[in-house]
Amino acid sequence: MSGAFKGCGMALRACLALGLFTLAAAHAEPPTQPVAFAIRAQPLAQALVEYSLASGLTVLVDSTLTAGRQAPAVIGNYTPGDALRKLLAGSPLAIRYASAQSFTLVSTEQEADAAPRSGKRLRDTPYAAVVQGALKRALCKAAGTQPGSYRALVQLWFDKGWRVSRVGWVATTGAPALDGRLEAALRGVVIGPLPAGMPQPLTVLLTPRSAAECAELPGAGRAG
Repeated sequence: MSGAFKGCGMALRACLALGLFTLAAAHAEPPTQPVAFAIRAQPLAQALVEYSLASGLTVLVDSTLTAGRQAPAVIGNYTPGDALRKLLAGSPLAIRYASAQSFTLVSTEQEADAAPRSGKRLRDTPYAAVVQGALKRALCKAAGTQPGSYRALVQLWFDKGWRVSRVGWVATTGAPALDGRLEAALRGVVIGPLPAGMPQPLTVLLTPRSAAECAELPGAGRAG
């Protein structure tokens, strides 16, 4: 099960959106203004909810990564980044910022196994823009998947022809019908060969964007 913790509400919920991708957010950093935190020692999943409410940051995390883990108390004024590092102290989890207002957590062990030999991430290469454009065109073209207020973290696998053959969800929209439309739109997209040594799956964050962006894409038609 996957979920998103959002600072604007008490609910723990899966969510989804569209536009910018994690692979294109190489230098995202959290806000540097100190925030008052009063998080007691407790299970990590609940601590992240309280962290999100205090900091205003959206947390996209696979619940299997937080299951059974405890977080230490974080009480005092800290920057969001410092507070989060204190919460994760001693755990095998690493922070990956998708934007200044959102992040995901990954297993450092899994990340080390998946790291390309070159040490270069796809998001740090010119190919990131190619992937972003191909996926955005697919979502703009399909019915009911144009950019909007949804958010999601998806994983993509490719066949030998570099066509998306499988779509997995780290964090869904929370709307099964929308998830189905998005999955159908993404499956089958051809983006060309990935850089040598690039592991699969490719993890992509879809974030909220204006539907007007579809009209700005060359050759991209909007489905009625």
